[in-house]
Amino acid sequence: MTPRSRPATSPGASDATRHDVLPAAGARTGIVTAVGLAGVAAVAQSVAVVIGVVTGAEPAFLSWPLLVLFAVLPAGLALGLLLRATPGIAAGVLAGAGVVAACGAVADAQVAIDASRMARPELLLPQVEVSPAWLGLGLLLAGKLLLAVSGVIALRSARSLPDDTSGRDRVRQPLALLAAAFGLLLGIGALLGPYTSTDPLLLDSAALDGPPLVLAGAVLLVIAVPVAAALGVASRAGGVASGILGGLALGGLPLAVLPLVAAWRLEFVHPTAGPVFVLVGAGCLAALATLPSRWLAVLLVRDDGSDGAGLPRQRVLYGIAGALAVLAGASAIAGAMTPLVIGPDGQQVDSPVQFLLYPLGLGLGLLGVAAFLPAVAAWVRPVFSVAWVGVLLVGAQVLSVPIAADELPIDTTHGPAGWWTFGAVVFALLLAVCSLVAGVVEREETGRPSAVSDAEVSGGIGGKLVGAGAALAGVLVLGAFLLPVVHSVDYVPAALSERIDLAFWGVLLASLAVLGVLVLVPRSGRVSAVALLIAAIGVVGLRLLESYAVGRRYDVSIGLGMWFAIGAIVVLAALAVTVAIRGRSTER
Repeated sequence: MTPRSRPATSPGASDATRHDVLPAAGARTGIVTAVGLAGVAAVAQSVAVVIGVVTGAEPAFLSWPLLVLFAVLPAGLALGLLLRATPGIAAGVLAGAGVVAACGAVADAQVAIDASRMARPELLLPQVEVSPAWLGLGLLLAGKLLLAVSGVIALRSARSLPDDTSGRDRVRQPLALLAAAFGLLLGIGALLGPYTSTDPLLLDSAALDGPPLVLAGAVLLVIAVPVAAALGVASRAGGVASGILGGLALGGLPLAVLPLVAAWRLEFVHPTAGPVFVLVGAGCLAALATLPSRWLAVLLVRDDGSDGAGLPRQRVLYGIAGALAVLAGASAIAGAMTPLVIGPDGQQVDSPVQFLLYPLGLGLGLLGVAAFLPAVAAWVRPVFSVAWVGVLLVGAQVLSVPIAADELPIDTTHGPAGWWTFGAVVFALLLAVCSLVAGVVEREETGRPSAVSDAEVSGGIGGKLVGAGAALAGVLVLGAFLLPVVHSVDYVPAALSERIDLAFWGVLLASLAVLGVLVLVPRSGRVSAVALLIAAIGVVGLRLLESYAVGRRYDVSIGLGMWFAIGAIVVLAALAVTVAIRGRSTER
């Protein structure tokens, strides 16, 4: 090419091109590394299922070919996408599959404690004595954790990829809500029983009444999948959003296929609705990942010709959150008014903690109604970000009663209270995701809110008070959830220092949510910080009210946790007043 025919290029354009290319090249290198790690993870899991993870028992059917296929799929699909020059989608696939793998590793660790209590016919048909095969179990757990690590590396590397140009911006917000709903459906299916069994050695218990680590993995899954789906859709890096949805679907596929295959191959195993829910959720996530943007726009948005018509306004999201809060509150009140367990003679059995569903349901219902009022909706939205965990705190304790009743040597029937409470938990999880999406929309439209401890405050008395108050409140909150608030010979309290059951996980999630609030408060705007602290006071208040609810029925003595809860409420209230007076807000 002669100098005359060479196209003219300005120095500025050349520099811009160079700066665009270098980050993309670095991202591709990181994603290639992540795919390599995923390949190692696939090999480790494949070897583990071939040599076995237990001794003294064999799989109930020939399952290793399926298990190897599911182990290889994430790495193989990511490699194929990488070779097709779509590194963003490849990174998303590894990230989504890694989320499910991390939760699965927690559940599979139960093999090291007591494999005979697991409903996993693809791994073992339990016998009288079963012990872990440490080599196989170690490879299985290492492979799943390595897949999760590869997903983190891929996701971090993909942040420097060019922005998505597929046109999904118009559907990003409704797509996030829909993806979260399908992710929640997948997680709920994993909580339910995978099959029914007529073999006395093969348990058919659901994860809700399963052994501790199986329950922990299922609870993490039902929270992590919808959150990952919503946050994944919010990613603007090219192809990552579609990849994460596809990876979540791919990771959830074994949870549906393996129990259904077991029901097909084994005459003493029969299918249930749980795997069907998982399969529907995974299929819908896969559809959202692969549908063209123009089809999604037709399905999810209404174009009235105005700018931004494809994006739901914040008010719409507030309305959805309000409706979910009202539904959760109504379900909680219904759970408080109906029997929990019905004995063989028709005697109704309930839990003293059911009383807490009254104030919980009433509070959520009022907050839901307030979300429909434009003047206060923006104040209520941060409260939703924490209030939902109160349903899990109380609901887990209520649902532990019918689970325990199933283990009694008498015939019992689950009353409607259990289903109402479970419905409240489902609506609360959807509320959490909707509030998360609404928060993302607020930051995109209004910018990052100023912090309470910003340049004008952190050096003065206001910032020091906020930091010291948050630290003190954190210690008191930890004590309130770590120690029982009440003692009674007729009642087993829920606390982090007590036995690990379903109620334990509700207490753990509630404590983490409140501690997370205390971390966020110094970094939030005044309105958001005060709202978060009010919600935290409500959650700790539920913890405190447990002593009253139990004391209405049994003779009790006050536990140390109650005094910590009282102190935490006082400090949280003082902190909220301090932030309201001294914090500076530029938001909304």
